Amino acid sequence: MTDLYSTPHRRFPAPSLRVAASPGIDEAEATVVLALRPDATPAVCQEAIAAARRENAGLRAIVFDTDTTTAPSTSPLAECTRLGAALAEAGLEYEVQRVESDLAEQVLDLATQHAALLIVMAAKRRSPVVKLLLGSSAQQVILEAECPVLLVK
Repeated sequence: MTDLYSTPHRRFPAPSLRVAASPGIDEAEATVVLALRPDATPAVCQEAIAAARRENAGLRAIVFDTDTTTAPSTSPLAECTRLGAALAEAGLEYEVQRVESDLAEQVLDLATQHAALLIVMAAKRRSPVVKLLLGSSAQQVILEAECPVLLVK
């Protein structure tokens, strides 16, 4: 007998999170993960590119709008495409993903899946009270990451 209530049925396949990628990213031996807000300073992207070059690694980026654990973190595809063009111009192997529902989980999964050497994140200054009430994806990544995390403002 088929259980129609507890098993979700997908009528359409889930869309890929990958928005842009270089042809050789899946063969990259090392990885740097970048979590980037569109309103972050250029220093965030520059630090990630410098780390990828220093380690001779591919750069896997996730573009997000917010870093609270309570708000949905959506990002416009245009920002993802723009970052992909900048990484291609930098001459790196790269992948740019749109964010799913949980930024911290996605960053940690990406870092674990590709044995990341470093995670670079855009950080936003918040008061301790706001962090307590809303939470922070950056805090969760720092606590659970198995590799170094560099927060750039």
